[in-house]
Amino acid sequence: MSNLDKTILITGANGGVGFVMCRYFLCQGYNVIGVSRSTDKLQELDFERFSFYKLNICRKDDIIQVVNEITATETIDVLINNAAVFESKELVEQSYESMDTMIDTNLKGTIMMTKAILPSMLSAGHGKIINISSVSGCHGIENQAVYSATKHALAGFAESLNYELIPKGLQIVNICPGGIDTELWNQNNPYNGDKSRLLDPEDIAEMACHVVQSPDRIIFKNLIMFPSNEMH
Repeated sequence: MSNLDKTILITGANGGVGFVMCRYFLCQGYNVIGVSRSTDKLQELDFERFSFYKLNICRKDDIIQVVNEITATETIDVLINNAAVFESKELVEQSYESMDTMIDTNLKGTIMMTKAILPSMLSAGHGKIINISSVSGCHGIENQAVYSATKHALAGFAESLNYELIPKGLQIVNICPGGIDTELWNQNNPYNGDKSRLLDPEDIAEMACHVVQSPDRIIFKNLIMFPSNEMH
């Protein structure tokens, strides 16, 4: 199957890593569908093979509606669960609303998107699901208790789900990057290090593309990526 025959669905597509992945895969010749709560930036991607939908992945009914609309005419070959919310703060300082948002987006949203897309992939008999996780899902990091909990949960979700998927020609993998140079780091979430040495969003896109292009006989699990100034 050529790239032009493959369709990739990317969540959290309107900014940061999601937007860069959309552009990267489009430049590689793939068909790309972006979904995001906001879609203003996605309108900049002037590619014939690109479409986008407004979607808040915290809302189950919206997920079902949008995924049904997409899969009525498209076969999704790759789902990239990229949408996530991050806050670096001591647990006693975090609001309950912030904790809910991280759990609903990072964990429940990812699970619900995966569940919604799976029938189409199972019917086709092939497919790859890529979760953009974090090194915080591999070990605990100070001031990231709730965020880390959501990413650790994704590791268990993917490992368990693979037992269902691999015999059916599908697989799910977590890409776990360290610090990435995006708007994620700001005055509310300061990065305590040399920002010039952070991973570039395109590094994540290249790794995701490597997974997509690898033969189905290769099974990936957790792919951990550190910037050179950050090894824990």
